Amino acid sequence: MGGGHAHYVVLDGKQRRVWSRRRGALSLFTDVLWGPERTLEFIQSQEGGTPDFWMNSVWWQGVLLVDLRKRQMLVHTFHEMDDHHTSVHEIRAWLRIVRGLWPRGWEIAWIPRGLHEVMDHLGLPYDTVLYLDEPMIAPPRSQWALPPAEDDDLAAAAETVVAVRGTGGRLSFGGLWINGMDEMLLHGPARLEIEQEEAADCAVLGAVPRNGAYLDVGSRRLDWWALDCPHDRRLVESQWTGWTLTDHGDDYAEVARLAGPDFVIEGGSEGDACGLWGSGSGPGRPPPPTGPPWARSSRRCPAPVTDPLLHAGP
Repeated sequence: MGGGHAHYVVLDGKQRRVWSRRRGALSLFTDVLWGPERTLEFIQSQEGGTPDFWMNSVWWQGVLLVDLRKRQMLVHTFHEMDDHHTSVHEIRAWLRIVRGLWPRGWEIAWIPRGLHEVMDHLGLPYDTVLYLDEPMIAPPRSQWALPPAEDDDLAAAAETVVAVRGTGGRLSFGGLWINGMDEMLLHGPARLEIEQEEAADCAVLGAVPRNGAYLDVGSRRLDWWALDCPHDRRLVESQWTGWTLTDHGDDYAEVARLAGPDFVIEGGSEGDACGLWGSGSGPGRPPPPTGPPWARSSRRCPAPVTDPLLHAGP
C-alpha cells in the first residue's frame, strides 16, 4: 500500500462525518477550488461518510476539515504541488486564492499539525486515529546535520534548516533533508546541542525551506516556523522542560531575524508564487478544460489579509 491518502471531515455543530480517498492527499490543493458547495459534493462522493471512518495517520497524509457552523476550512498535506517546490510563498499564495474563491466570511487555514490539529478541533483523543498517538520518528543521529543547501544551487535548500547558537555564542546551521520540525521537537534539545561536523557557519538560501528553527542554548529558547509539524504538544513540552518554545506559524523572516545576519533567505516572493498560480499554467491545475477558476476571474490574486495565514501554536 502506498501513501498519499486523505481524510475529509465535515463538522455540523456536534455531528461529524468522515470520508476517505486513496491518493487524495496528492490533489488537495485543487479539490477545494470550487467553493463550499462543490467541495462538499466532492467529499460526499468519497468512501465513508460515518462518524468514525478513520484510517491511520501513516499512509493517510492529507486532511481536510470543513466546519459548517464556524465557516472554517482547515487543510494540510505533506505532498507538494505536482512535484513543484511548495514552501511558504506558494502556500500563502494558494490560501489567498482560495479565500478569494470561497464566499466572504469563510476562514481558510493551513494547519501544520495536520490530524493532531483536527483532533483538537473535534475534541477527540489522538488514539482515535490509528498510530496518531504513537510518535514513529526515531531520535536524530548524534551527527544529524547536513549542509543547509547544495553548494552549487542555493535554491536547493534542505526540508528543514536549524540554526543553533551554542553556549559559547557560536552559530551553526544544519539541514535535515527528509524529516521536518517534528523530529526536532519530539526528542528535545540534547542532540541539537551536539557540535555538528557538517554544519555551516552561515546559511544563504535561494528558497524558503518548508520548516526552520533557531535554537539558543544559552537562553534556553526555541523559535520555529513550519508547514509540516505533526505533534502532540504535551509530549513536546515534556521534552523541553525549562525552555521557552515559540511557534511562529509561517513567519520564517522573524525566525531568521532572531538568528541574525548570517541566516539569509532570498527565496522569491509571495507575488511570484501568486503569479505562477494566477497564470493558469502553474502546478496543480484543476481538470476541467476551461481552466482553473482564478484563470477566468479578474480576482486572480486577492489582496493580502491581515489575519495570520497559518495557524500558529499558543
